[in-house]
Amino acid sequence: MIRILLVEDDEIFRIGLTIALKKSPEVTLLDSCGDGETALKLAQALKPDLILMDIGLPVMTGIEASKALKQQLPDLKILALTSHTEPHIVNQIMDAGADGFCLKGVSTERLIVSIEEVYRGTFWVDAAVAEVLRTRFGPANPAEARAKPKNHEGVVPPLLNSLTEREQEILGLLAEGKKNSEIAELLFISPGTVRVHVHSILNKLDVRDRTQAALMAKRLLPDS
Repeated sequence: MIRILLVEDDEIFRIGLTIALKKSPEVTLLDSCGDGETALKLAQALKPDLILMDIGLPVMTGIEASKALKQQLPDLKILALTSHTEPHIVNQIMDAGADGFCLKGVSTERLIVSIEEVYRGTFWVDAAVAEVLRTRFGPANPAEARAKPKNHEGVVPPLLNSLTEREQEILGLLAEGKKNSEIAELLFISPGTVRVHVHSILNKLDVRDRTQAALMAKRLLPDS
């Protein structure tokens, strides 16, 4: 199981999230705290796999704490858990070394998926933050473009930049007409996890249903 440290200064939200995480068989909640300075001490003592990090913390902000933690424990994964989508906030937490962004208010199922993806090494980002990241990075340079998927016109599809590697994989299977149960069996994940990924794909691609997503995949993915 993925060993988690929760850092959140809102006590009521922290208690609710603690209860939800303890019910999940995929993770183990080692401890929780409400400020960045305590987070540093607990991380050094407990060596968690991943920290769920709020940004607006007292004593030491989540951005400051993330930067310090990445210097001290470079293999530690940090998933920013926040309600902020402002470009300057996104840029700051990304520069501090966050491995993903998950907005507060998401379902427990979706949160667990984001934790699993970040733990696996995927950069997870909610759809609301995707446009901020596209603005930050702009078009890929020629060397990067050659390494990324291209459509039939040889252009790097900008929308793919917002999808995680797992989401691109699932999008390709949607284009093949696979059902959620079939995708789950092929990827060795639960149908519930597939549903969360499909919902994220629809949001990021701004389409209504999986049929539209499959049609878009045939245009965006080179092997679809």
